[in-house]
Amino acid sequence: MYNHETLIKQYDNLALITELHGNRGLLWNDVIGFIPFITKKQHQGLVVGDFANYQQLDENSVVIERIKQPFNEMERLNKRGVKQSIVNNLTQIILVVSPEPKPNYLLIDKFILISELMKCQLTIVLNKIDLSVTKIEHELNLYTGLGYELIKISAKTKINEINLIRKLQDHRSVLVGQSGVGKSTITNLLLSSDKIKTRSLSTKSKKGKHTTTATKIHLLNMSTFLTDTPGIENLHPNIHSISDIQKGFVEIYKDNFKCKYRDCSHLNEPSCQVKENVSLNKISEQRYENYKKLISTYL
Repeated sequence: MYNHETLIKQYDNLALITELHGNRGLLWNDVIGFIPFITKKQHQGLVVGDFANYQQLDENSVVIERIKQPFNEMERLNKRGVKQSIVNNLTQIILVVSPEPKPNYLLIDKFILISELMKCQLTIVLNKIDLSVTKIEHELNLYTGLGYELIKISAKTKINEINLIRKLQDHRSVLVGQSGVGKSTITNLLLSSDKIKTRSLSTKSKKGKHTTTATKIHLLNMSTFLTDTPGIENLHPNIHSISDIQKGFVEIYKDNFKCKYRDCSHLNEPSCQVKENVSLNKISEQRYENYKKLISTYL
């Protein structure tokens, strides 16, 4: 995995696409800073997060010549049901949860699966700890036991914000999570800005409404980037087989080679070590049920 500084130094005139609007957008590197760009017709597949080689067009803009192949892509389904890349070349996914709205653990397991398939580091952030979080902390012990780090904050009251800031350092990160968990409030806090719209939870449904309308990468410092993107609940894992889904469940994946059949799906086969461990409470039944739901959804 490349970090930003290494990648920029390896290639001349290489910059990060931070915004994209049709055939125009914004590039950044530590030489030119932010500068507008235009693209040629053959570069219609640009995605925010791409690294692009450029040439100076005039004093105030550049033209993109070619795009470096991304090492990962975050995808979602558009309104027509077609997969669409919304941001490339991430190094970290920040999974935000909160006591309100109540966590959707199937969605959480889906985000974890996406991070594993993208080979992205994943950190769980429990926001709104100024509310009662005892129950959700207990529930999240399942994930810390699997090796996913948990950071507890309150973006609203600025509790433990420094722990999150340190975790973001030297990464290109994106915030994911259910609507209403406070992603925009966290982004505002990190940017020390109130320019990003936030909306309060509905008092009736306790569900939030997403307010981000376009993907944008914010520069936190010279090597730290935060992506804000809409439609994050519609993310689509890049799945081709059951073994891909197993990679999102580390406790299942490690037991896969102990089953009677090497290609065991852990659904109906005899002598399945995974099913045995579920019955012995060595593997979470909730996680196992979510594993089966993801198989039925995507395969």
